[in-house]
Amino acid sequence: MRIFTFTILFIFFLSFTLYGQQINIGYVDLQRVMLESEKGKEAKKTLTEEANKMKKTLDAKQEELQKMKDALERQGATITAEARAEKEKQYQTKLRDYQRAYSDYQAELQQKDMELTQGILREIEEVIKALGEKEKFTIIFEKNQAGILFATPAIDITDKVIKQYNEMTKRQAPKK
Repeated sequence: MRIFTFTILFIFFLSFTLYGQQINIGYVDLQRVMLESEKGKEAKKTLTEEANKMKKTLDAKQEELQKMKDALERQGATITAEARAEKEKQYQTKLRDYQRAYSDYQAELQQKDMELTQGILREIEEVIKALGEKEKFTIIFEKNQAGILFATPAIDITDKVIKQYNEMTKRQAPKK
């Protein structure tokens, strides 16, 4: 379906060249912009730091769980059945707390990643639109979503987008 749509669009735009109008086509790799732009790197660093904090917290809880389990196994034969049942209950409660915390942290990280990514993508879109208008592009495709199987690097505007996006974020930084 994408190839069909692309073909129809291509034929449509090709027909304009018959009437003497020039077509200016470009593509951008948004994933690369996210990875190589200053704000994208900053977002990745923020997420990594957040993930590391959460991992430390989870590691401490996991270590506590392991100690409880080891103590339960060591004391298994020497304590009463009632005391063993109580310790197992405590262990199971801690295990559920750990699993819940793990799930919560995962969801929190995904949410934060989504928020940061969407914010950056909105800003990148503005840069692409401005670049498209300034350089009179007829159409700009997203490399990974447009079904592009081949395109000459001459129409790749990713580096321009990264450069302009970095400049835009530097101009906005003093306002904060």
